[in-house]
Amino acid sequence: MTEKQIMNRANARMEREKMSELFYKPEDAWVGDLIPYCDEKGKYYLFYLHDPRVFKAQYAEETTWHMVTSEDFVRFESHGEAIPRGTDDKPNKNIYTGSVIKTNGIYYAFYTAYNEDIKIDGKSVQSVMIAKGKDLYHLETDEDFWLTADNQIYESFDWRDPYVFWNQDDNCFWMLLAARKKNSGELRGGCVALCKSEDLFNWSYEPPFYAPDMYITLECPEVFQMGKWWYLVYSTFSDRFVTHYRIARKLEGPWRIPRCDSFDSRVNYAIKTASDGKRRYAFGWIASKLGNTDFGSWEWGGTMNVHELMQNQETGELYTAPTDGLKKYYSKTLETGDIVLYNSQRTEDESGILLTSETLGAGLYSLPEDCFSLEMEIEPVGTPEMGIVLHSDSRMEEGYFLKIDLDAKEMAWDMWPRGEKGSYQWQIRGDIPYHIETLRKIHKANRYCVRIIRKDDICVLYLDDKVALSTRMYNHKGGYGGIYMIQGSVKLNKYLIKVRES
Repeated sequence: MTEKQIMNRANARMEREKMSELFYKPEDAWVGDLIPYCDEKGKYYLFYLHDPRVFKAQYAEETTWHMVTSEDFVRFESHGEAIPRGTDDKPNKNIYTGSVIKTNGIYYAFYTAYNEDIKIDGKSVQSVMIAKGKDLYHLETDEDFWLTADNQIYESFDWRDPYVFWNQDDNCFWMLLAARKKNSGELRGGCVALCKSEDLFNWSYEPPFYAPDMYITLECPEVFQMGKWWYLVYSTFSDRFVTHYRIARKLEGPWRIPRCDSFDSRVNYAIKTASDGKRRYAFGWIASKLGNTDFGSWEWGGTMNVHELMQNQETGELYTAPTDGLKKYYSKTLETGDIVLYNSQRTEDESGILLTSETLGAGLYSLPEDCFSLEMEIEPVGTPEMGIVLHSDSRMEEGYFLKIDLDAKEMAWDMWPRGEKGSYQWQIRGDIPYHIETLRKIHKANRYCVRIIRKDDICVLYLDDKVALSTRMYNHKGGYGGIYMIQGSVKLNKYLIKVRES
């Protein structure tokens, strides 16, 4: 290949990456934790951990901050590397999560620095460093700033994900960090550390901001206020791989655990939020799977995803809803064709179709290959379990099945087959009733509105535009979609398929 051909190929790749739609991922790397920032004009600067996966079976090595910008969360413009990592002998050999703050006309990006060769008491330590600039496109690391844990209140080896903000009541800057109480247990000692500063460079070590004695660590902590409520957000990987939130009337707490304390499933991790002053959005990454197959294990990093956060002003509870851009992305309505019945009977009136079965039954329609939206309104009528069918064959022998347990008020994705079949007939993972990592709590209602967004191997589902459930779908495409029920009836009042305008 000539030098000109190489340059042409590189330029073509840069153009493809420059503008990406709906779910952002760089062509030759993966998206890790996001660091969102919104300027005064409402433009979002989405810094993220750019993971090139340079070593087999290793993640987040040679990681730097990259940046994309967006005004509608449909089109993302890539600006490439935002903060380069240091050399192999520097604390910032790898750059991880942090936050951005603007004060006195200068932008400060606080980030986690990590070099496994830099140790205290024989353990590799994490630390905090700063990059600063007059705009967000030109950030340079201040080599003279290096903040480690005090090794008295906090252990030195868990000290990451700084979130810095101005506390008006305390008249100083606060920094929250994912940390560990000194001499605490290995599995329950994680906490949100607190440091204070008047100038962003000299920090005092304060008692923990939040220490629930529940987790190994509380990653990517942040706080924000919506109306009369305060929120603490953090992510865990010990009892559950998920992003949690807590509610309080005051920044100092006490912090209450809501009934449903997560924004999405395990698949959408390390969610952080940002607001333009009117609306608040949640930014995370939908994990990839090893080998790009449904049978692979979940990996660190993946593809960017955005939800809008909605608030119940009375209770303080938050809901995850689709963004305006996501709802409008697919706009061309397709004809559904005739319904295909599986082991069920059908009656119809002006409001919809009633499907009934004495065992497992379903009503199915043809689906596009893998890029579409599906809107459904379903009404349970005396059935203990119902759900959504996606990319199934007409015999329901394969595909994806969203199980909605009305009594338990839970939903989760299932898949047939669930794995590679063994040599015995019973080796089909019958003891795994669904994908536990996709389990979400739901509310009980007389009818449900389901919105599914499918693009390539990503599927994001919203129940009543309040409960989000993100996942990957690699193995099955096309086929049929619809509803199923077990011993009872379900009414289908709406079934609408949309694709992109050509």
